[in-house]
Amino acid sequence: MSGHKPHTNKGLAVAAVLMCLGCGIAFTQSSAAPSPIEDTKAPDMFVAGNADDSALQSGGGTALDTDHTEGEQQTEEPSSAPADTPTPEPSPTEQPEAVITASPEASEGTWTPVGSSWYFMVNGAGYTGWLTDTDSRRYYFDANGVMQTGWLELDDSRYYLNADGVLQTGDVTIDGQVYHFDANGVQQGDPTDGSSDTGLVFYMNTASGEQASSAEGTADPTASAAGDSSSAAEASVSSEGDGEQPPEPTPTPEPKGMIALTFDDGPSDFTDRLLDCLEANNAKATFFLVGQEIEYFQEPLSRMEELGCEIGNHSFDHADLATLSAEDVTSQLSRTDEEIQNLVGHSATVVRPPYGSFNDTVAGIAARPLIMWSVDTLDWETQNADSTVQNVMDNAQDGAIILMHDIFKESVDAAEVFIPQLIQEGYQLVTVSELAAAKGITLEAGTSYGAF
Repeated sequence: MSGHKPHTNKGLAVAAVLMCLGCGIAFTQSSAAPSPIEDTKAPDMFVAGNADDSALQSGGGTALDTDHTEGEQQTEEPSSAPADTPTPEPSPTEQPEAVITASPEASEGTWTPVGSSWYFMVNGAGYTGWLTDTDSRRYYFDANGVMQTGWLELDDSRYYLNADGVLQTGDVTIDGQVYHFDANGVQQGDPTDGSSDTGLVFYMNTASGEQASSAEGTADPTASAAGDSSSAAEASVSSEGDGEQPPEPTPTPEPKGMIALTFDDGPSDFTDRLLDCLEANNAKATFFLVGQEIEYFQEPLSRMEELGCEIGNHSFDHADLATLSAEDVTSQLSRTDEEIQNLVGHSATVVRPPYGSFNDTVAGIAARPLIMWSVDTLDWETQNADSTVQNVMDNAQDGAIILMHDIFKESVDAAEVFIPQLIQEGYQLVTVSELAAAKGITLEAGTSYGAF
């Protein structure tokens, strides 16, 4: 019937209300759960270089923070270090140490021991004056090229060089007293008493600033090292910059002439050292060899030939040829020639009879110039390097033929000293035949020569 209001069923109405309430509760709980998309968001601090590429492409766990509790709001990490983490300060730039410049000759020279002395050889000459070596240590060499140790007085200044020849600076304890040296090594004021007497001498290492100890008595504070007033200008030290003033270069000496050095009775254990010295100084010599020694020292002959030295015959076993028969003289000389021929391709060019003893028979059989000498160093008798050096330097003159023996260590020690000294004084060291040719003398077989 039209306009008639339908009758409402109360039971259905209650059921509908209950159903709506249930749906609302379920919807509310579902909305409270965290979004799975938000939970997998990678933090900003993630570093791609620390993760596997495949994990990044697949959204794997490498980029996830797994420590969150479900339902907890995730806080993103800051892109920089936390404020309470101290940022390391950059280390301050270290101030460079003062640069000590080596002397120009330091890289060109060679340290050479002769007996108990040391020399610094540069282009065949012994260095003199102050030297700053490549290790920044300073040394002083007297007029003879000898490295100085102990106390040194130059140009009204006093210096101290330790047992190794190193110039000392700063406070140095010597025999229980403290001496004060400035940066240039010049003693300042009087010494003061040391805090304790330990029986040791302490040297300040000028290169590293560290100390090294040495047994007492290695230096005498009252002894003055030998010096030469002519070297005073080289000894002056600049007070500006690093305190180094390179010594003046050694002037080129005026030519004085030629000298022939001759060495008998070798070769020996010391011949190679002598050849080293000749080579280093661009010098030559004449060697009168004993045949029976050649068998044991063959290599020196090849070096003699290479260096342009002259090879002479001095018999086979150092016999007095004037006392022998013609047959024995022939044997003495021919056997030695054979040994020389086998090694260098030719026989000896000159002959020196042992003891300088010969007669007409010896001269005829030798069939070569007989070379004597004008300066006998007597090195075989003294076997003292210093006296041999003195003998040579006292008697050196143009055209001289100097007699020595390379079978003695002391003789070679002496040669290592006087060879550069002779060159520094202006002498050219040549072979006997070169000396004769320079003087316009033609050497003749069977004729003896003592000087040119």
